[in-house]
Amino acid sequence: MKIKLYAVVTALVLVPTPAAAAESTDWPQPGYGPGNTHYNPAESRLNAATIARVEQRWTLPTRTSNCDVGAQPVVKGKSLYSNDPGGIGAYDTATGKRRWHVALPRTTVRSLALADGKLLMLSSECRVPAKFESHLSAFDPATGSRLWATGLEKFSYDMRVDRGTVVLDSNRDGLASTIAYAVVDGKFRWLRRGDRGDGLVSAGGRLLLRRAGGGAVAVAVTSGKTLWQTTGNWYAVGADPAGTRFYVAGGPGLSAVEAATGKVVWSTRIQAGDVTADNNHVFFSRHRSATALDAGTGRKLYSVHTAAAAGRCVRAGGLLYTPTSAGLSVASAATGVPLKVKLSADQDHPPVVAGGWLYVTRGGVLRAYY
Repeated sequence: MKIKLYAVVTALVLVPTPAAAAESTDWPQPGYGPGNTHYNPAESRLNAATIARVEQRWTLPTRTSNCDVGAQPVVKGKSLYSNDPGGIGAYDTATGKRRWHVALPRTTVRSLALADGKLLMLSSECRVPAKFESHLSAFDPATGSRLWATGLEKFSYDMRVDRGTVVLDSNRDGLASTIAYAVVDGKFRWLRRGDRGDGLVSAGGRLLLRRAGGGAVAVAVTSGKTLWQTTGNWYAVGADPAGTRFYVAGGPGLSAVEAATGKVVWSTRIQAGDVTADNNHVFFSRHRSATALDAGTGRKLYSVHTAAAAGRCVRAGGLLYTPTSAGLSVASAATGVPLKVKLSADQDHPPVVAGGWLYVTRGGVLRAYY
């Protein structure tokens, strides 16, 4: 396997200042942050001693028609933002009281994110034909006022935000591609035709994209410029919290590679989909179990059996949450020892943990626990 470095461009990508770390009350985009780690390192209230005592405090319907798909909620301070019946809204985290609502008729809300004082929304029209297949919009988080909107010619399903840039999957001339816009005004930034994310993950301002002709390329999130490339058919399934490593699939098994150079740190024969990562562990779900690997070596540490097929894990407050259709599995992240907790869950909707609150979506209803 060959890796080619572009040293001059690598120096350029280090210039942008990383976004400020999220507070304990925040969950700013799907997967928590640019690395899609599903790990909130600041959470402390919900832990092994308190999780069994949480109670449902309020609920919110999130799906009322075939247009609604149920985007993961995002949290900033004392406000939660979510799709709701007929549009999107802001809600008080303590009471569930709605602060504002934006009506979006015949609209499918696919993803929400908070960045640089804006609430970003990726959506598509729930009708055909439509002038634009998808839309990227920005709203004022305090009032719901629309700040800007950009029509997208092709469908986009995935969104990742980092360093003032919104990155989307796209399609150009029949080729899966990646496109980027500025958070500040929605202006076009760059396009990588034929290079796709297969799940967008940013590690320290870098994206790993698969190439249409084979191999993979790492690019700068702000400019789309090539940093390094490899003949390996890698695609990112996660990143470490520090943004120094990609966790990749597409080879014999799950591997860890340096985000700056593409150098392989460790490799396994384990087949894993999307992963969750803290500073010491890499977690993945498969069948009816959640497994932890040592982040330094890739060595297996433990597996937690679940009562039904497991969804993507979430890490917060020393706990490992694994959603299943039979309920939410909760275990010690350090040891894998299960805790006795009875909470509803949905395999396809990882929970959100922020500010001492646990948000779980199931059956088109968001449930808030405290």
